[in-house]
Amino acid sequence: MKWYRMSKKSSDYFAGGWTFVKHRDYIIEATRLADVDIDFSKTDSLIILANPDAEAIEYGPAFAAIRRNGITLDGNYISNGATSAYDLNNWKSIWLNHEVSHTLGLVDLYAFTQSDSANLYDNLRYTGEFSYMGFSSYESNAPSLFAFERWNLGWIDDSQIKCLKDAKSTELISPVQTSGGVKAVVIPISRTKAVVIESRRAIGIDKNITKSGALVYVVDSSIQSGQGPIKVFPSDVSSDPRYLEAPRALGESVTTEGITVKVTKSDDTGDTVEITRS
Repeated sequence: MKWYRMSKKSSDYFAGGWTFVKHRDYIIEATRLADVDIDFSKTDSLIILANPDAEAIEYGPAFAAIRRNGITLDGNYISNGATSAYDLNNWKSIWLNHEVSHTLGLVDLYAFTQSDSANLYDNLRYTGEFSYMGFSSYESNAPSLFAFERWNLGWIDDSQIKCLKDAKSTELISPVQTSGGVKAVVIPISRTKAVVIESRRAIGIDKNITKSGALVYVVDSSIQSGQGPIKVFPSDVSSDPRYLEAPRALGESVTTEGITVKVTKSDDTGDTVEITRS
């Protein structure tokens, strides 16, 4: 590992917050310093770590360039990356998961705007503590990605997704954290909206999950990042602001978008759900 000395104080780079151009210029300077020692000719994405004591750089975002506005190093065009900042001290290494996932196409699931100042978890009002694209912390109840996000990344095969149009169906969904089996049931509602059902267990990165079961959420691709493109149900903010009770256990059900999902069996193989369209 080698540190490189930038030409300015950290406060000069971040003054007024990041813009795309300021962020790109920061990356260009850092990579030009490193280019003496590193061959970037086969690089797809960049990760640049700032001194974690540099308080002036408050947060480190992802870098995703479009319209050929990225950077070229050693004859290679690079349009993706991420830079760390002082907030790395809080988020630890899961920061990297979150920001790199942006460069792979995933959006923010936490709320950009405040809705209820009295609710400490207001920014988690869409997905609670599910997915590190929402609450990016190892202290999260269940930070692993939703099955729908994994599918978008190609981590889940098309054959593991069941798309339903029938008025009634019964399906076994295996836990998203295990290999094999159907990972999600998708019920289209419109051209942009669908109800998705997956199964969650206290496994791996989700070891802190307080309630296992079938997790039901609505995906709407017409809604922008930070405005609720994924919403977990049931979502009673007043009684369960972190949605810790959202997974449906045996005998429990939830209805949203005219779709009722009831868990009829639950064991190590997953959750068997009865799906009814009204």
